[in-house]
Amino acid sequence: MRHVRRRMRNFLAQLAGVQPDLQIWWTPGFPIIYISNPKCGCSTIKHSLKAAQADAYARRGGDFQRAEDPHIDDDCLKKFQLPPHACRQRYLISCVRNPFTRALSGFLDKVAHPETPLLPEFAYHRIDDFEAYLEALAKCDQKHMNSHFRAQHFNLDFPKIAYDAIFFLENLAALPRYLSTVCPDFKLETFAPHSRGASAKLRQHYTSRAVDMVRDLFAQDFELFGYSRNLEDAGNAPGEMIAAGRLVPTRAEAPDLPLQPQHATPGMAFEKALRFRRLIDARLI
Repeated sequence: MRHVRRRMRNFLAQLAGVQPDLQIWWTPGFPIIYISNPKCGCSTIKHSLKAAQADAYARRGGDFQRAEDPHIDDDCLKKFQLPPHACRQRYLISCVRNPFTRALSGFLDKVAHPETPLLPEFAYHRIDDFEAYLEALAKCDQKHMNSHFRAQHFNLDFPKIAYDAIFFLENLAALPRYLSTVCPDFKLETFAPHSRGASAKLRQHYTSRAVDMVRDLFAQDFELFGYSRNLEDAGNAPGEMIAAGRLVPTRAEAPDLPLQPQHATPGMAFEKALRFRRLIDARLI
């Protein structure tokens, strides 16, 4: 029944021209919306946002509830009930990762790891071979694929949705520098319980065929986010960040946050997606 409902939602979302399952998180006290992109530092970013909001609450002497798990919403980081009109005053951010390391990280964490559940993308079988994993992904429809495996531009609905900033996991220090003016309490606190050390295991798992398959599977990610298609460059960020849809070169001075968020105009793609999401939350669709 759950899969039938999901397919129906995807069909309605396609008709409406929206991404139905954006992972939207927002801080009550800071003008920030974070779109979570699995296997791209999302645990660290959500943990850090929670810590910053908790510090702000504590300084004011307020009572609040904070869950230690960064993937559970609470008073410090919320997953629901963001009013669509309120998103126009908030800065929209996310983070991406080199497709080579992200593909391997997803495999090591969610497929080959013996403690993870079996998934429909792999016919509920445990797959120990990286190439077989990539072959299974090639047969899947992005709309029905687990967000840990599918292309990042699909998770972010980019470039359709206008982001104020997209950061690179390989250069995550740019995140606190950029947010400092609107979120002075934000400090990057590493929290990575699902890290499998993929960046150090590339040579162990990548054959020339696996390299070609990742280049093909995630061709749009390489192009849209500026990543090199050479495996040897997998540890390098393409630049400082992507701001207002443009790549900011490495070592360039990061731009200031704009006075008005990129998606501030009523009816823009993110607001439409948020309105659709609220219908899902209300179980109307």
